[in-house]
Amino acid sequence: MEFDRNPIGYIQYFKLNKNDKNEYELLTIESTYGIDLFIGETRYWNQGFGTLIIKIILEYLFQKKKAKKVVVDPATRNQRVIRCNEKCGFRKVKLLPKHELHEGIYIDCWLMGITRERWRNEQ
Repeated sequence: MEFDRNPIGYIQYFKLNKNDKNEYELLTIESTYGIDLFIGETRYWNQGFGTLIIKIILEYLFQKKKAKKVVVDPATRNQRVIRCNEKCGFRKVKLLPKHELHEGIYIDCWLMGITRERWRNEQ
């Protein structure tokens, strides 16, 4: 991602596969996507960039890719990211204990999701 032609982070989306379904204990993965967002330049934190970018990618996934559900898995200790996801309509689904390796330690994450229906209702 860039702002004023300066790289500030990245975003990616991916369609969930059978391994993801098992890991997240989802009933179905049909048309379910995951997203990852990282704003590495701290001077761009707490200014609404994350919320704006997530709303743009949700619109793309729900309208163009016909996603039925989108999930994210932020670290439980990252309250800033959790609040950003909640502002975009995501809700906590379940705790994922020791889900992600971060600086040599496995940390807990939240599985958060938003359905196309909830997204439409929040527009």
